[in-house]
Amino acid sequence: MSCARAGPTIPTPGNVGAVKRRRSVSVAVLGLLAAASTLSSCSTFNRNDVAARVGDDELTVEQAQQRVTAGAGDAGANDDVTDGAQLRGELTAWIKEDVISVMRSQPGFEDDVRAVYEKGLNGSQSVCLGAIPVATLDGTVAIMTALQSGTSFADAAQQFSGDPDLAARGGVVLAPDGTECMAPENLAPAVVEVLGNTPVGQPLAADLDTFAAVLLLRPFDELSEESKAIVTTAAIGERQLAQLYADAGIYVDPRYGRWDPLTQSVQPLKA
Repeated sequence: MSCARAGPTIPTPGNVGAVKRRRSVSVAVLGLLAAASTLSSCSTFNRNDVAARVGDDELTVEQAQQRVTAGAGDAGANDDVTDGAQLRGELTAWIKEDVISVMRSQPGFEDDVRAVYEKGLNGSQSVCLGAIPVATLDGTVAIMTALQSGTSFADAAQQFSGDPDLAARGGVVLAPDGTECMAPENLAPAVVEVLGNTPVGQPLAADLDTFAAVLLLRPFDELSEESKAIVTTAAIGERQLAQLYADAGIYVDPRYGRWDPLTQSVQPLKA
């Protein structure tokens, strides 16, 4: 691999591969190893084997199995998991998060992403919505009063929301894929209409016909790391993102599959 070199303040697709660092694997990745569909019956594992690599960042067998153990209940640290498709999905997730995290670590880059996101419905490629639904518009008065007095949106959602699931999530609206952010076109048309030019971070009481709600385009700095990665991916754009992956030095151990640049995912080895 080439040595790190000075680059522009805002990274470009051509220099992301030169960013070198070694850090712990993202906790969002729960690697699943020893997939029967990809390994032969006589395969053995070295706990320091590398399952996947992005530049100098490595996902080892041990690191992945530690995460399997953390979410496996009664499964032991050395128990095999035999879902090859799930394994490949987790490797894909780690690779994508690692590439995006390299970009986000560069000086000034996240400020640019924040600026795009804070255009809201007038320019951002992703929105992260909060909502506190109630029966009528009159019911939003107490919510707005609480917010104006300093109550956080999450606390207000837990106190006032008419939807138990939204209340438990602090008012965070989930996208169809279960993440906290979505493309604007995936919002309900009525929500898009009432939000209009509402700035990010400013709560708005809205009558949505069959119910009312206090809506909020959630501020960038209040998003989870996973949500910030989603926003970053959307802001980069498909063409630039494809180039980032091409330049990132992605490696997948052939026992587990191969990185496919067309689908931007780990796929089974061809027979």
